[in-house]
Amino acid sequence: MKAAVPGKFVNARTDTYWSGDGGEKETLRRLDAYQEAGADGVFVPGLTDPQRIADLVRHTTVPLNVLYSPTGPTVAALAGLGVGRISLGSLLYRRTLGAALDAMTDIVADRAPNGTTPSYAGIRALERGACASRPANPPA
Repeated sequence: MKAAVPGKFVNARTDTYWSGDGGEKETLRRLDAYQEAGADGVFVPGLTDPQRIADLVRHTTVPLNVLYSPTGPTVAALAGLGVGRISLGSLLYRRTLGAALDAMTDIVADRAPNGTTPSYAGIRALERGACASRPANPPA
C-alpha cells in the first residue's frame, strides 16, 4: 500500500466500530494488516469507549485517529488517552445544516433567527486572516 504513494500520509480506515461488523478481533486484525502494509496512521471511526481507545493506542505503532463525537470523550480526554489524530467527519456540515433549518423555522414563524450570525465585516476579517496565513506561492 505505502509503496504506491511513498510521499503521502496514508491513514488506513476500518469501519468495524462504525458499522458494528467484526468486533475487536477483526479491528485488531485489520489494524495489524494496515500497519504491516506501511500505513502512517490508522482510523477507527465510531470508537468512543475510553478504555477501548487506550487499548488500541497501546496496540498500534502508528497514530490512532478517531472520530470526535459530542457524546464521546472530549478532545482533551482523547489527547490524554494518546489519540494521535481527531477527525470531525461530517459534524461541521451537520451543525451548519441544523443552524440553517433552525433559522428557516424561526423566519417562517416570524421570529428573528437565534444563534450567532457573523457580520459581513467579520467574515471579511476571517478571510483576510486565512489569506495572511497562507504562503504567497504555495508549493505545487
